[in-house]
Amino acid sequence: MYGRRPRQLLVVWGVSLLAAALIYWLEISAPVLHELLFPFYWIISAVALYLTWRWFRSRSPKDRRIRDRRRSDRRDEKDPTSS
Repeated sequence: MYGRRPRQLLVVWGVSLLAAALIYWLEISAPVLHELLFPFYWIISAVALYLTWRWFRSRSPKDRRIRDRRRSDRRDEKDPTSS
């Protein structure tokens, strides 16, 4: 995980559970929608699992985001128009 914070993972699962609870409430309120709403449980689960996999996916130890990608010598160059 290389120092990742679990906030993103908690947000994904929190939103997924909230969406599933909302669909369940709608299904309880209108039982006739059961067959229509059932695939949405699978969609929410698949998206949550995919985002979880992306969060856990191994990243190379050489993380390019730690250092500045710009060349440092460009900042040290003098502007040719200035004297």
